[in-house]
Amino acid sequence: MLSMGSMMMVMPLGADLVLYLGMAPELTGYFSGGATLGAALVGLLAAPWLDRFNRRPALLLLLTLRFLLLIACSLVQNSQQLLILFILSGCVAGPLSAILMAAVLDLVPPAERGRKLAYVGMAFSLAAILIVPLSLTLSQWFGWQSPFLLLGGAGLLLVLAAYLLLPSLPVRQEPSLVGIWRLATSPLCLGALTVLALQMAGHFLLIPHFANYFQFNLAFPREQIAALYLCGGLASMATMRLCGVWIDGGRAQGAILITSLLLALVTFVGFAQPLGLPIYLLFTLFMALSSARSSTTLAITAAIPAPQQRAAFMSFQGTVTNIAAGLASLGSARYLQSDEQARLLGFDTLAWLNIACTLLACLGVVLLLRALKNSHNNNKSDKQVRQGS
Repeated sequence: MLSMGSMMMVMPLGADLVLYLGMAPELTGYFSGGATLGAALVGLLAAPWLDRFNRRPALLLLLTLRFLLLIACSLVQNSQQLLILFILSGCVAGPLSAILMAAVLDLVPPAERGRKLAYVGMAFSLAAILIVPLSLTLSQWFGWQSPFLLLGGAGLLLVLAAYLLLPSLPVRQEPSLVGIWRLATSPLCLGALTVLALQMAGHFLLIPHFANYFQFNLAFPREQIAALYLCGGLASMATMRLCGVWIDGGRAQGAILITSLLLALVTFVGFAQPLGLPIYLLFTLFMALSSARSSTTLAITAAIPAPQQRAAFMSFQGTVTNIAAGLASLGSARYLQSDEQARLLGFDTLAWLNIACTLLACLGVVLLLRALKNSHNNNKSDKQVRQGS
């Protein structure tokens, strides 16, 4: 929650950075884009080595570095310095997320992963519910630096809690570089990474610009932005919990179809061909469906790697999604223009691209589920043959 919240808060804080640091409004995407691309690069470089270390000390080191850099963001004098430090903190987030998710998979049995990963996925919603509204409120009352100081300090307290509470997870089987290469080039892995890239690219074509779009294009009050993210986060928690139960009940395909198709519909009537829906309803539906779709996909793809390849797989997954998110953020920032009133021009075109990514990813998940089922059946048959021999 703290790590995601620190990444998320810069996007809705974009309007405040425009006012206090003199930043152009369309440049907000460069913060999320640069940080996610940095996370992708470091995650890719670290992937072959992450499964060689005990998860606990690696997490402690990366958490400390992540939040010290976040505190340093509050000391800058201009938007260029802020951008550099924020990207550096994002670089640490790549291997940090991979090791964290690998630890979760180590501790949770397969039959419970749908619900447990939904709980972990709620970190995104909790960040929207707590971190983003709190950051917006603090920025409004005490200045834009205050959210960075608060989250950085809370993160260092989290390091202490992790030191006291996290179990040791030593390496049980040394991963081989050949095995990791086979994993990365397998059809299942490549299919999963393609689906995740489509989902993340479509999402980040729009999400970095929502605060500016709502405030400057739709005249949504600045003081209600925090409440807007609160509603979106609460709805996301409910839908992710529901999808987690569906997945553990063997209804993963139904969950992905419902969330993806409804998300495409909401994007169409809300942004591609706007029908004037209430902004609270529009944003809440968009966030809830996006979060549920993402947590469902994560639970499905968690079945692909072997135990000794989990951190590497999560790092590959993080690299691809961060590259997709970063390129989409940077591309959308490059494409959008602003007029004299700071209104964003071209947002409807990005919405159409989002819909295309959503539908393609939906088809990809359905095909991936079939491939996973066939792979499981083949492995089961091979095992029976070996036992018979």
